[in-house]
Amino acid sequence: MELYDAIVITVAILFCTNLIGYIYTALILHTDLINDYRIQPKKYFAKRFYQRLPLILFNIFILLSVGAVGVYLFYDILDFSIPTPGLFLFQLILIFLIDDLYFYLYHAALHTKFLYKRIHKTHHRSTMPIPMEYIFTHPLEWFLGAIGPFIGLAVIAIFFPQINIYAFWTMSALRNLHELDIHSGIKSSKIASVIPFYGTTEHHDLHHSRNKGNYASTFTIWDKVFGTEITDK
Repeated sequence: MELYDAIVITVAILFCTNLIGYIYTALILHTDLINDYRIQPKKYFAKRFYQRLPLILFNIFILLSVGAVGVYLFYDILDFSIPTPGLFLFQLILIFLIDDLYFYLYHAALHTKFLYKRIHKTHHRSTMPIPMEYIFTHPLEWFLGAIGPFIGLAVIAIFFPQINIYAFWTMSALRNLHELDIHSGIKSSKIASVIPFYGTTEHHDLHHSRNKGNYASTFTIWDKVFGTEITDK
């Protein structure tokens, strides 16, 4: 696969997942189809979201740019062949785990007094977030968060001569969709609640409502390991 094609597909995946997020957000703001399932019953005003939309769109541009530049920089170690199921799952899980550990440590650091006041406070203006507000952050915070998957690639590259692009693309799509889900304020499905260490919407919604703890995103195991898990009990 040519470099141009790899970049276009990467950008398209990131764009389409955010388009899904925008549609999901619109359903919450302008219909009653989903609102009965919200964790927090307070009403969310559409005007507030549209005031925040310019920053959200700017951060989407950053995300697409990071994706394009990242593929350009890592192109020589990317494998474009169809992987075996075992290799695909192994590399997919590795990228997820490394990115998620990075996110946990980075997110916890953002809650220190200095960084919270100057950077992370923007994101926590959403005490009752909706899907697209996952990307309502200070641009510097978003940029440093968006490089997480490529840190995963860099670490894996130490041990593997090539990293399968399909594992990376799948991780990118699932990571974005998961962020949209945990910022939706919609109760998690019963299936999600029984998956070990899966980061549910309830887990992250508590973080926004209490403004502390539950710093993990995809895997709650990091909160358990570092003693930062909080519950509604």
